[in-house]
Amino acid sequence: MGALDGVMSFFGFGSAEPAPKSEAPRARAAAPRSRRASDISEIVTLEPKSYADAVEVAANFRTGVPVIVNIGNLSEAEAKQMRDFMLGLKEGLEGHLRRVTPKVFLLSPSHVAVTDSDQDGEDSDVTI
Repeated sequence: MGALDGVMSFFGFGSAEPAPKSEAPRARAAAPRSRRASDISEIVTLEPKSYADAVEVAANFRTGVPVIVNIGNLSEAEAKQMRDFMLGLKEGLEGHLRRVTPKVFLLSPSHVAVTDSDQDGEDSDVTI
């Protein structure tokens, strides 16, 4: 009850002796780290059922994992909202967003090179 003893001491109800030190401070969970291109060993494929699933898209993209998102199961309004969200992720975290099909997008970090023989070197990032 170290906290309670500290509060009671502050108000003059506890002993004047300092409370004994408790165990060493706990290690904090490390923040997700960006991956280098050589670290990439996976691509996550998601089929969101609603816009609420955008959290999962962002969580994977923030850690440097390319994400394929199929928005075919979303309503038109939610599909537009998801596209806008992915564009925001792309701009905010400096990645790339490519349209694979009309309802499938590839969201990739800037350190991941994606080549497409059909594009002939053109930048095919999605812009709306």
